[in-house]
Amino acid sequence: MSIVNCPLSIKKMVKFLLQRPIAVLMAFTACFILGLVTYFTIPVSLLPDIAIPEITVQISGQNTSARELENTIVKPIRQQLMQVSRLRDIHSESRDGAAIIRLGFDFGTNTNLAFIEVNEKIDGAMNNLPKEAERPRVIKASATDIPVFYLNLTLRNTMAGPDNKLREGTEEEFLELCQFAETVIKRRIEQLPEVAMVDITGVMNRQLQILPDMKLLDMAGITLEELENILIANNIEFGSMTVRDGYYEYNVKFSTLLRTTTDVENIYLRKNDRIFQLKDLATVSIVPMKESGLSLAQGKRAVTLAVIKQSEENMDNMKKSLQEVTDYFASIYPDIEFSITRNQTELLDYTITNLKQNLLLAFVFIFLVAILFLGDVKSPLVIAISMVVSIVVSFLFFYLFHISLNIISLSGLILALGMMIDSAIIVTENIAQYRGLGYSLDESCDKGTSEVITPMLSSNFTTIAVFVPLVFMSGIAGAIFFDQAFAVTIGLIVSYFTGIMLLPVLYKLVYGIPEIKKDGST
Repeated sequence: MSIVNCPLSIKKMVKFLLQRPIAVLMAFTACFILGLVTYFTIPVSLLPDIAIPEITVQISGQNTSARELENTIVKPIRQQLMQVSRLRDIHSESRDGAAIIRLGFDFGTNTNLAFIEVNEKIDGAMNNLPKEAERPRVIKASATDIPVFYLNLTLRNTMAGPDNKLREGTEEEFLELCQFAETVIKRRIEQLPEVAMVDITGVMNRQLQILPDMKLLDMAGITLEELENILIANNIEFGSMTVRDGYYEYNVKFSTLLRTTTDVENIYLRKNDRIFQLKDLATVSIVPMKESGLSLAQGKRAVTLAVIKQSEENMDNMKKSLQEVTDYFASIYPDIEFSITRNQTELLDYTITNLKQNLLLAFVFIFLVAILFLGDVKSPLVIAISMVVSIVVSFLFFYLFHISLNIISLSGLILALGMMIDSAIIVTENIAQYRGLGYSLDESCDKGTSEVITPMLSSNFTTIAVFVPLVFMSGIAGAIFFDQAFAVTIGLIVSYFTGIMLLPVLYKLVYGIPEIKKDGST
């Protein structure tokens, strides 16, 4: 079929559909229900899920100089990573105790496959590294790694001083809060299926402090070096051994690791045929380490948890799940106060609310225009139904093409909304003009719709052509605005077919209802 004959075929299709209104209504009702179901399953996020074409390898080496770290660890790993496919550039930085290797890839590279390949290369390089070297960490960045919100944990009735330091009585309580946040709250939140990871800040780290009594040490003849050696000798792990008993085999593990202050206090030492306990010669306590930073919430020292959402999960579901967790812990631990700050979902909620307001205002304006220019109140009903169907059916294509609801795609849908309304008004008004010329209702719907099929198609294609170049933009900018171009394109295409297929059928059904007069006749 040639392009010239396409509009003629579509015009015949309009007459065909007008003769089968029930089939048209059932087909669009099915699409509407599918779109409504997919709306609640589409991932909702702040930004599109865009994989940044960069992978970072973090290398740690305690008590190792930058030169030694570069020669023994960074260099062998870098030689292996240079074999990774589609690698654009590689940079490494070394300093005392740590090093970073950054790998840049061509945009469009599947970062998931690159992440797996980088880990394989690092595993291959581990044989050439020192035995005591830790395995480097591989980090893959994404645009959705921005924390959705920050959860602050504070102690009730506890304020920080002028220098942001805690009072003496609450320092131990805050240390317990830090340990509780790391071992319980953080792990519990990360178990939620909607949460990708939780980053914790503002934690006050602990350290074991041993203050020896120098007078007692001199009287016992014990030096500080001997005391240090005794601590090292009592904090070792011997490993395991195998014991066989006939058909049975047992693995026995020996460990004397020091875990609590009581373990340290009960260490025995012998000197000059006398046996001492460490608690008799020194004071053992848990004290906070020197801090390099802190977190404040409402004037209180806080432990802050940055919650990052899974890219394919719904943001509303994540908020509900997290609220259930915080409510549960708040009921069990009333001394801990939970608060959320820097909530990034507010911008997304504002965008969705803006879309709803625009839709409501559009219906109000349509109602006023129909009354002023068309002279009836049935036209707004027809246009409103077709518009709602167009928007809901558009969500079905969002689901099929794996596009999330974010501020970019929703902004594109808002842009398309105004043009979608224009198409519906044009069809409705053109049908009304044919009715004013004396044509029957069926002929008016047929001729009024068929006459504007080609102009509406060219108008929609002209508008879509403006947004098509956004798809071909290079870099992350093109990936971001792809969602906007997709939303505009799908919105216009769906509204076009709704306008030429569903709207004339609705117009025929609504205006075909006989009016009931005051005397009861029709």
